[in-house]
Amino acid sequence: MDQTPQVREATAAERPEVAEVTRLSYAQYAVGSTPEFWARYEDSTRKKLLEDDDARRFVVLTDGRIVASVLWCPPNEQNPYPEMRLLAVLPEHRNRKLGDLLIKACETLTRTEGFEAITLHTTALMPTARSMYERRGYRPFPDLDFEPAPGFVVWGYKKRLA
Repeated sequence: MDQTPQVREATAAERPEVAEVTRLSYAQYAVGSTPEFWARYEDSTRKKLLEDDDARRFVVLTDGRIVASVLWCPPNEQNPYPEMRLLAVLPEHRNRKLGDLLIKACETLTRTEGFEAITLHTTALMPTARSMYERRGYRPFPDLDFEPAPGFVVWGYKKRLA
């Protein structure tokens, strides 16, 4: 068994597996949400992972199996910078720096594409992720904050790469 993680872009055929890895990785956050909110969140997340042709997907494979993933989304009307979205690591593969590998892949692509910064969103449900991002130099970027449901704030973060 080769436990050396490999990072690469996902193929179109792997989109359903990426969606399942994300669903399993995020399941713990359902406890802090209403069932209605969580159902909408899972539906929109799955749709984004399966259907967004503009996003690029990076995966980490261990023994030929996808165990972690992330989306890299190009700038849009609301955000002039690329955005790293839906970073997911299966629970049994956490604390192995797989998230760091995916963040590095997104930061490298951002530089390659000629952008000076990358952004992301996180919530109070994800204190471990927030700490990981802050350790890597991501700082609050309130221009991207939003509230998809009353009292549920999603914070924007940005890291300058130049």
